[in-house]
Amino acid sequence: MKIVGELEQMVSEDITLDHRVHARIIGARGKAIRKIMDEFKVDIRFPQSGAVDPNCVTVTGLPDNVEEAIDHILNLEEEYLADVVDNEAMQVYMKPPAHEEAKAASKGFVVRDAPWTAGNTEKAPDMSSSEDFPSFGAQVAPKTLPWGPKR
Repeated sequence: MKIVGELEQMVSEDITLDHRVHARIIGARGKAIRKIMDEFKVDIRFPQSGAVDPNCVTVTGLPDNVEEAIDHILNLEEEYLADVVDNEAMQVYMKPPAHEEAKAASKGFVVRDAPWTAGNTEKAPDMSSSEDFPSFGAQVAPKTLPWGPKR
């Protein structure tokens, strides 16, 4: 009867908790949230990914415990949110302005007066021609193998 009486006294409250701080409140492998739930003897449920309201967190337990847990969580949110806002501001500061990125990306590499361009009427040089590629008088020795059978 005592357990049934406690279950009947339990309440659930939904609070709005910025989704950007959920991971910090939950902690690595849920360690931080388990500590909070054990300390205040409450159950805390975060929304599933893709939920209608990603900021809605449900705290369930005895009324006094729920109120204390909510106060604690909202204090943590305030601390963590200041860090999140600072990090976002730092990311904006560190990232180059968008107009410089667009200018650099649009300029690209341009080849002009190349043999394959449409406006050029000259033919591309013939690589096997001694006229297009003279040898400057040097004799090219035939390729020989340093060792092995001779042909």
